[in-house]
Amino acid sequence: MTRNSETSGELVSVFGGGSGRRKLSPLQLRLRLAAAVLLLLNLAALYLYFSPPGGTREDLKLESVQVRTQILAAQTQAAKMRALASNVQAGSSEAADFTTKYFLPKRAAYVAALEEIQRMAKASGIQERDAGLSEEPIEGTADLTLLNITANYQGTNADLMKFLYEADHSPMLLILDALTAAPQQRNNVINTAIHFQVIVREPAMLEGLRQ
Repeated sequence: MTRNSETSGELVSVFGGGSGRRKLSPLQLRLRLAAAVLLLLNLAALYLYFSPPGGTREDLKLESVQVRTQILAAQTQAAKMRALASNVQAGSSEAADFTTKYFLPKRAAYVAALEEIQRMAKASGIQERDAGLSEEPIEGTADLTLLNITANYQGTNADLMKFLYEADHSPMLLILDALTAAPQQRNNVINTAIHFQVIVREPAMLEGLRQ
């Protein structure tokens, strides 16, 4: 038998099956076990590198961008809601202030309106002849009414212009609804009828504004 044949026989006896298989020493067994464990760890690391549990690096970057975009959108929406709430509150406060300032309480409306008209007539030099008052509800509201004041005056054209100037700059909300003027033949005198309107609020509305 040749040497090559002997060598082949040894290899068969080592790796082949059966009773002719050579037993490994404890050191060889530990080395093979360590090699197998390292191989498994390398395979696991390679798998996690190419297919990580949370997604690839590109997937994580895309998800991060989406999350930041959603957060920015939520912050923008929250800012808009805060601004809207602030505007509503400011508008409600301004409406309440306007109502309190310009809508006369009913118990004082008649006296206050007549006193203001008399003040304007005295300041402009026009002569008041007579006046009439009436009241009517405002449609669509439960607590507001219109106080109608029709007053007749006599004076010159300059007096009338001054009176209208006083009405325009009055601290009271006097609505000039109608005006008629009839010139007279003497001394450039003009007879004028002016219809004012004043908004009056009922006590129920006053209680609602305080709440």
